[in-house]
Amino acid sequence: MSRHVGRGLLLAGLVGLVAVRAQSGTAYPPRTDLRHLTLGTDSATAPLADGGRAELTLDAALQDASQRLLAKASPLAGAVVAVSPRTGRVLAWAERRRGTSQGSVILDEQAPVASLFKVVTTAALLEAHAVSPSDEVCTSGGLRSIERRHLEPARGSGAQCDRFDHALGHSRNAVFAQLVTRHLTREDLLKTAGLFGFNGRVPFDLPASMGRVAVPYNDLAFARTAAGFENASLTPLGAAYLGCVVASGGRAIRLRIVARAGSYQAPDEAEVVGRVVSLKTASALTRMMEVTVHSGTAREAFTDDTGASFLRSIRVAAKTGTLKPRADAPTTSWFVGFAPSRRPEIVVSVLLENGRSYRRHAKEVGRDVLRAWFSGRQGVTHPLLDTLE
Repeated sequence: MSRHVGRGLLLAGLVGLVAVRAQSGTAYPPRTDLRHLTLGTDSATAPLADGGRAELTLDAALQDASQRLLAKASPLAGAVVAVSPRTGRVLAWAERRRGTSQGSVILDEQAPVASLFKVVTTAALLEAHAVSPSDEVCTSGGLRSIERRHLEPARGSGAQCDRFDHALGHSRNAVFAQLVTRHLTREDLLKTAGLFGFNGRVPFDLPASMGRVAVPYNDLAFARTAAGFENASLTPLGAAYLGCVVASGGRAIRLRIVARAGSYQAPDEAEVVGRVVSLKTASALTRMMEVTVHSGTAREAFTDDTGASFLRSIRVAAKTGTLKPRADAPTTSWFVGFAPSRRPEIVVSVLLENGRSYRRHAKEVGRDVLRAWFSGRQGVTHPLLDTLE
C-alpha cells in the first residue's frame, strides 16, 4: 500500500516538469512531473508528462527515516540528501521549510557554506603541493573569527602547534588563514572551487546549482573566505556532490534521481564526468575527514554515553560546519559525511537553518541517517528505535 507524499515533506519545491536535454553519448530520463510523487513500501514513483510513471532511485526505508528525522529536528528550513557514490543514485531527498515558500530547499537554498569550504581549501593546498598532511602549523586563537594576526605563524607560550592533517577535522580556522596567505593565490582557490562545481551546476537529472563563491583580493578577506566565514554559499545537493567527489576518489560523477522511465533506465554504475582532484588528494581528504568523527567536531555526536561509536566499527569520514553570519540571521548547521570511509556506499548531506532555539545539530541528524542506513549491520541500531527528544 502506498501513501501520497505532501509537498511539505518531499520534493516540495520541484515545481514544473523536469526536462533534461540529451547530450552526445549520454542517456537522460524523459520529462517527469515531480510535483506528484508517491512513496510506497519498496519504491518511489512520479508521473511522466506523457502518461505512465517514472520509478525513482529513492530507497523507501531511508527516505521515510530521513523525513521523520528532519521533522524531529524542526528547523526553519532543512534538508537531507543521501547518494550512492557507487552508482550516483539519490537514496534520500527530504526537505521542509516553515512558512508558505514554494521553493526547493535542496535545489534553491544557498546557505552560507561555513566550514564545509575548508574541504575545498584543503584540496587546493594539497593539489598545489604547498603543504603536506604531516606538516606542523603553529597558531594562537581563531576559534570563532579570523584576525590579521592569524595570517602569520604564532610564536611564544600561547602558540598551539599541531599537524595539518588534524586541522580539517577540528576546523582550526587560523591554520587555514595562515596557510592560504603563505601558499595560495586568489586564482588558485577560485580554480579549485570551480573544479568542485562552485559558480556552476551539479551534474544531475535536474538543473541544479552547486553554490557560489567570490574570492576577494584583500588578504584578510581572502583568508576569511578560505576558512568559510564569508563570500560563499552552498545548496544541500551541492554539499552531497562535494562529499561524492571525495568519496569517489576525486572524480566527478553524475547524480541521478530517475531510475526508470519508459525506455530509459539509469546505469548501474556511476557515470564519471571528469576529475576534480587527484586520487592522492582525495585519499588525504578522507583521512583528514575521519578525524572529524573520531576526535574532532563530530566526536561527541557519534559517541554514546559509554564511549562507543553509534556506528560501531563502521568508519565515517565527515565535515561539519556552523555559522551565524549576522545577529538577526538563523544559524546554519551543516554535515557532510560518507561511510564506510575507505569503501564508501553512502554519502549524506544535512542542512539545518535553526532559529534561536533548536532541537538538533546537522551532525546529529547526519549520524542518525547513517544509522538508519547501516541498521542491523555490525550491531548498529536504528535511530527511530530510540527516543528522539
